[in-house]
Amino acid sequence: MLLTSRGSVRAPSLATLAILESALSSLRIGNAAPAIDIGRRHASHQAQGRANKAKQGPGKRLGAKKTGGEYVVPGNILFKQRGTHWFPGDNCMMGRDHTIHAAQPGYVRYYRDPDRHPKRKYIGIVFEKEQQLPAPMNAVRRRKLGMLAYQIPATSVEEDVVNSTTTYTPSNAEKRSPRSPPSTTTIRAPTSEPRGTVAVQDALSGTATERKATLRPGYQYRQANWEIGRAAERSKAAMAVRTFTPGDRFAAWRKSAMRIAKNAERRQMGRGGKKGAKAKAKN
Repeated sequence: MLLTSRGSVRAPSLATLAILESALSSLRIGNAAPAIDIGRRHASHQAQGRANKAKQGPGKRLGAKKTGGEYVVPGNILFKQRGTHWFPGDNCMMGRDHTIHAAQPGYVRYYRDPDRHPKRKYIGIVFEKEQQLPAPMNAVRRRKLGMLAYQIPATSVEEDVVNSTTTYTPSNAEKRSPRSPPSTTTIRAPTSEPRGTVAVQDALSGTATERKATLRPGYQYRQANWEIGRAAERSKAAMAVRTFTPGDRFAAWRKSAMRIAKNAERRQMGRGGKKGAKAKAKN
């Protein structure tokens, strides 16, 4: 239907209907080209975390590093662990990551101590190969202390007894008591009498003289400090040193001149190769 200028309705012409029909026929769905189906690729792995990485990391090398009876030195690793499967025993220590280290040189022992704890397992160090752990109750504890055990030689009674003795006299009340009979107590006091001699050789004359050694502080039989100092002053090394004379400007100038000459010679020897190379290049 079409509207005219006068407001009346007029039917469309045949040409107009033909044009509309041709336009509708071109827009029909049946005659349209088939649509292309484009596929979508979805993610096959998780975007974050350890999903795309290795599921098992490298080994941490845990476990025993020293066997029972093996000799170790201080600082050796005995056992690496996560947590406290083993506890440090005698002469051992534990680190921040529960690693057990040796604190003394000796032999490794894996043992249990029911008196100490009913369920814990311990790792300890012994100083002798035949020694076992745990030690008996109230037994003497063995320590290394950086020393070796040796048998003290037997001495005669005359060397142990000192000339100065003190006699203890009981009082009247003690005399009346039958349980405290009078007794004599001998007190051993150190003496500063000379024991033995020390041979000292004079650097100038070459003759050896004997000096008396006395008991000095620290329980040592030796010479006095001033005697040792005088011996060092008379040595060959001390005699080779030139004596210093205050105010000797000539000696100071000579020493400075020698130092300057040595530095100049060293500097010239270091530059000789460079100068020679430059001269050859110019030629």
